Amino acid sequence: MAPHRTHWMTWLFSAIVLIPTILGFANKFLDFVLVIQGDEEGAFAATPIVNYLFATAGFFCLLLWTATQGAFHDLDGPSRTMFENEQRLDRASPPTVG
Repeated sequence: MAPHRTHWMTWLFSAIVLIPTILGFANKFLDFVLVIQGDEEGAFAATPIVNYLFATAGFFCLLLWTATQGAFHDLDGPSRTMFENEQRLDRASPPTVG
């Protein structure tokens, strides 16, 4: 695939995933606001919203920690190392007959 088409497809699939997710979160957040304002019908939403917020905060903290530890500096490095190790092992082992 052409690089510009891959870039376009990435944005399309991101939108397909993110738009319903954002709408769902906004709906739950609205329910949470109603609970804070005292609406008894929205009381069921308090626990899931708090769980979503804690989970989101946890994943965000992991992302920040990973980025500060340098995990995204060399994304191709591990695959290159594996390939080089495989080549080294292939050269070191005698060819098999059969």
